[in-house]
Amino acid sequence: MALAQPAPSVQQDRQDSWAQIGDPLADQVVLALRRTGDRQRDMLDQVREHAATEGGVFQDFWDQVHEQPEGLNQADLVAGQELFMRCAPLSIASFVLCTLPLTYTPPGSAKVLVHTGRLRQDVLKRLYETATMVQAIMSPGGMQIGHAGHHAILRVRLLHAMVRQGVLSHGHWPQAELGQPINQLQLSLTALGFSGVILRSLDKLGVAISPSERQSYQQLWRYANTLQGVATPLLPKTESDELQLLDSYTGKVIAPNDDSRTLTHSIFDALAGQAPFYLPKGALHAISRLLLGRRLADQLAIPERPFWTLSLRVVSTVHRWSAFRYAIPGWRAMEVRAGRRYFDRLIEQGLQGLPAYQQGADKTSKKAVSPHCFSGYETSITPKRCAPRNQAASPKMDGRVKSDPYQLTRSPPSRTDAQK
Repeated sequence: MALAQPAPSVQQDRQDSWAQIGDPLADQVVLALRRTGDRQRDMLDQVREHAATEGGVFQDFWDQVHEQPEGLNQADLVAGQELFMRCAPLSIASFVLCTLPLTYTPPGSAKVLVHTGRLRQDVLKRLYETATMVQAIMSPGGMQIGHAGHHAILRVRLLHAMVRQGVLSHGHWPQAELGQPINQLQLSLTALGFSGVILRSLDKLGVAISPSERQSYQQLWRYANTLQGVATPLLPKTESDELQLLDSYTGKVIAPNDDSRTLTHSIFDALAGQAPFYLPKGALHAISRLLLGRRLADQLAIPERPFWTLSLRVVSTVHRWSAFRYAIPGWRAMEVRAGRRYFDRLIEQGLQGLPAYQQGADKTSKKAVSPHCFSGYETSITPKRCAPRNQAASPKMDGRVKSDPYQLTRSPPSRTDAQK
């Protein structure tokens, strides 16, 4: 999977073209599954089986996502994961209070989210379920082919395709105005939000990051976003090119509206005084304004909080001055381990000890909601029941699928059993 040289920015006319493109290969797969698939079973599991027995578009998809990009260094993936985890509380703050509001700024993204309604109705649950996907990506070995993070990304990609087709099937989507639902520009903005935007946010929070760590983290997310279906020209190779591309999106892609503001403030309302930050709403406002920047924060109607802003500057300065601790042998590794424990415990508490897919179930309905959301996109789907596979894997795929906490081939426990 060779990664071509991307353009550092996308001109306005090209943005219009990218807005009309979803994810052609994943869209074809989901269309084929609608004709031949079992809606009671996991989509990725079905794709694997159809690739082994039928080939065609299923095999094309399977081959694409199981081919490692040229030049990808596993050591970079590990170093990128460890950067996120050694400052896990600040990484999570950057994700929740900067990346998520940023992904709400395209009018099309906000419209899809408001259309589904579920993010507004149950913000905390959706945030924890999204964090579960990030946890899988950041887990040791998670981005190896066939492991938890790799599979989590692919499930989200297929979910996006299903949402895209579901929205379009209603016949009321203003495609000429907003482009395809979950289009390439929106996917690209989300990709930038997880990569260069997080690095910039950690800088503002006083985190000391070495040049090699920056490069490794950027490469980790470039690979993840390739799997996610983002077009290569929209995946810059360097952090500086990422920020240049982000700037080029101002006005056309980053164009907050009332829906954007509603979704952003739903985060503050849900998290005030709650895990993972246990901070008052004023402090959340101050952090978000610092990370987003004054202009975008004003557009999202995030109020200024002078006291908390001053306090945040003091904390960031102290954190920056304390970087000498990394000269202590083993300190960095200790922070990585502590960050993993913190992240694991946070998600376990947030999901009340149940797997993310169980948390998606609606107690009053026979339907369930997929927990696998990326950049906030969600939709209602039928429950996933992954029946054991009787077919033998094709030789072409032997040895690719290893440990998978997401349970590709086993049925999840019932809610009643899980609670006992």
